[in-house]
Amino acid sequence: MLNNKVSKAVRLGLAFGAASTAVFSATAAAEEASVESVERIQVTGSRIKRTDLETAMPVSSFSMEDIKASGVPTLEQFVQQLPVISGGSYGSNVNNGGNGTVSMNLRGLGSDRTLVLLNGRRFSGDISTIPMAAIARVDVLRDGASTIYGSDAIAGVVNFITAKNYTGTELEFRYQETSEGDGESDSISFVTGIEGDKGSLIISAGYDKREAIYGKDRDFSSCPRQEEDGKIVCGGSTTSSPGTFKLKGNTTDRFVMDENGNPRPFVTSDSYNYSSTSILYQPRETYNLFAAGRYELAETDFSSIEFFSESMFTHRSNTTNLAPVGTFWGMTVPESHPNNNTGDEVYVNRRLTESGNRRTDFDVYEYLITTGFEGEFSNGWYWDFSYGFNHRRVNEFIDGRVHQERMNMLVNPALCNADNSSDDSKACAAAVAGTPDGIWNPFVDGSLTQDMLDWVIVPLTDTKISEDTQLQINITGDSGDFELPAGVISWAAGYEHLTTSYEAIVDGASGLGAIYGTAPGGSVGKYNTKAYYVEANIPLLADVAFAERLDLTVAARRTKVNLIEDAETTKKIALEWRPNSELMVRANYSEGFRTPSITDLFRPFTQSADSYSDPCKNYGSNNDLSATFKANCAADGLPGNWGQPNAQSGSWWGGNPDLGPETSESKTFGFVWSPDFIEGFSATVDYYDIEISNVISSLTLETIAQTCYESENFSSPVCNLIKGPEAYGTKGISPRRNLDGNLVGVDLSTQNLGFFNSKGIDFDFNYAMEALGGNLRFKLAGTHLLEQTSLEAEGLEVKDLDGYYGADIANGGRGAFNDWRANLRVSYDRDNWGLAHTMQYQSAVDDVAPAKNQLSSSVGSVIYNDLSGYYHATDTLTLSLGVNNLFDKQPPYVSQGDNGLLIRVHRLTGREYYAKATFKF
Repeated sequence: MLNNKVSKAVRLGLAFGAASTAVFSATAAAEEASVESVERIQVTGSRIKRTDLETAMPVSSFSMEDIKASGVPTLEQFVQQLPVISGGSYGSNVNNGGNGTVSMNLRGLGSDRTLVLLNGRRFSGDISTIPMAAIARVDVLRDGASTIYGSDAIAGVVNFITAKNYTGTELEFRYQETSEGDGESDSISFVTGIEGDKGSLIISAGYDKREAIYGKDRDFSSCPRQEEDGKIVCGGSTTSSPGTFKLKGNTTDRFVMDENGNPRPFVTSDSYNYSSTSILYQPRETYNLFAAGRYELAETDFSSIEFFSESMFTHRSNTTNLAPVGTFWGMTVPESHPNNNTGDEVYVNRRLTESGNRRTDFDVYEYLITTGFEGEFSNGWYWDFSYGFNHRRVNEFIDGRVHQERMNMLVNPALCNADNSSDDSKACAAAVAGTPDGIWNPFVDGSLTQDMLDWVIVPLTDTKISEDTQLQINITGDSGDFELPAGVISWAAGYEHLTTSYEAIVDGASGLGAIYGTAPGGSVGKYNTKAYYVEANIPLLADVAFAERLDLTVAARRTKVNLIEDAETTKKIALEWRPNSELMVRANYSEGFRTPSITDLFRPFTQSADSYSDPCKNYGSNNDLSATFKANCAADGLPGNWGQPNAQSGSWWGGNPDLGPETSESKTFGFVWSPDFIEGFSATVDYYDIEISNVISSLTLETIAQTCYESENFSSPVCNLIKGPEAYGTKGISPRRNLDGNLVGVDLSTQNLGFFNSKGIDFDFNYAMEALGGNLRFKLAGTHLLEQTSLEAEGLEVKDLDGYYGADIANGGRGAFNDWRANLRVSYDRDNWGLAHTMQYQSAVDDVAPAKNQLSSSVGSVIYNDLSGYYHATDTLTLSLGVNNLFDKQPPYVSQGDNGLLIRVHRLTGREYYAKATFKF
């Protein structure tokens, strides 16, 4: 059965992987030579050891050669370019709100619903800490697998598998930069391994450094783009320098002081260009070390016993860089201020440009130790026992944050006075000593002195620590002498015990709620999970008419989480039918669940500035709005032509200890076909349907606003999520809106909401042939999305995001759900050289909730072209060159995005060149 055409088709997919752009001839030859091996292996998605690679489960496998040949420098970029990834992705491309963690968003259902494994065991999920040099292959299971792996395996599983029996040494150097001359990346990796009669050892180390790319250095991000009078113009923030202000009782007009200190109307050119100092692509530096070994301890009549151990250490440092902090809350400057010539108190939004940028330096330390024993009983059953400990510590060094109360004192002569008895008043007076008027003047640029900055700008250090332990016992075998007419029953069973803990330690001043834009308090939490599972593969038919083989696989898992009252039972059933040696038809049904993550439950509340499109914008001329909606906008003090001068809202993000688990149902149906009459061709097609209930997520800002304002007199319970300016201790024009008219204090904490449903078709076509004295290979892999629906909460409208972009409730930010996503790769290799061309395609998408009269409501199809080549210069040296984004495709403009961009969807770096030298000994 091992050498049938379907098995070869799966190996063909393995050899040419969906990311391969050039495959070394020596590698292909080695794979062909290994076809005759009948070693039992464990395929991702099952605990049963088997001799066949192909199963009922839709798994895509990528070798290390595939990943290297793709031209990407990191695992992050490789996995995020796979067609199965949709929605929005998080990684180095996210500056505002990103911490450098790299996650995978399979099916656009959220990274929390994609389980990441390292050698079949749970991993933290941050791909950036996985040592690339030690990886042998990456398996992507495009189906739910909660019965085998437990929580989180709803959208799929990504299993990073390290090399085991590696001999020799490999040293690799790589350099990369963009065509703009920035984003330089240097990396070096080392891997060596030895193998003896009783054991093996592999050690790898890697270093990677990438410089930042700044928004000011790209035309599409050099300024915040906004629309005025039917044109795209450079806009910015009304929190500017010199400060802009509103008069008491005037909610619509904004002013600045002219050179004579008199008020004049605010114009767009007075805005602050916050893109000029922001990072487009985070700088990062990563060190990693990995070691794995195994040693045969005994070979007895009862069982063999082998000891194994894996250890990993990673240190990553990265930086986010935002524009200088401002008095976003509308600082009150009293009438008594000597530079306030308006005759009344005013509310000032001043950008503190003198303080420098808001910068957060992340230091991430992660180590993982797994050790255990495995062996084979004399009857052919396999067993393993392992214990793993994963520690992750994130230190955040935060600079450029402002002490809100002290900032307010700096402009209030009555409070900033040495004659007052309070220590803060005396300290304030000392800070402003020597100024022309004995008080800070916010209406003039450059007026904040160093003494003032030292008093109001507070550096902070926050620490987040998470720890996981995992005890795992597995046993797998077959029914031995008990045999059905079609063969023996193969089975696996096991037990798993997990503990997860989390602690967020915030800086003292931040913990008191005194620092604007930081978490007001820490948090701590812990839970444990116990689970049992059983899996069986039952042969129903073999070697009969129309059924060379028909197998049934069933599995069940019982999971108990100590924080949840009821245990969860999930089940799986799969059919695998091979009518002949050319075709395999497969079908799966599985149930899944997701326990709330430790951060879902215990993440501390943090202030954030989130982009959104306010539904009250120009409501007076918007005939699509109901009378109730317009009445509520007016009741909040907004004029009919209010234009939303600031595209951001002040929000609160945090965990919720009262969350319940998600549940899911997943169905797949497909086939693998490798016809005799087309030599070198194989095709894989799979239909999928995933539905998730009781979804753990946050309502989007747009949904909260839309739902609240559609209700009579703000009667919807959703309105309670808008805490308003009172939550910040500031003034506003209504209980929900700040002085600019924007919604503020919106509670975006996690909740159990409605459902997600994703349906589509995956396809993978491979063709290889001899041509021009070498090997020519074609690979087309992609996904056709049929449905991407979601219900955020009961009573709301079901949204279908298929073919649209917009708020990504599953993963945060804004994402795109293209009808078609595909990668086409053509490679040619001959003798000691090879070339490859890769095309990554994303079909057009429309804005799911366009605002009236916006200029861009759709994004056309996007194609990225990558070119690579290699040359075996000697037996030990291979040289590689490549160009990614060959035609320098720029990200398209969207009216509703992050400064006109879909930063989580499109490539932001432009054209990139790289060179690589690999030495093998």
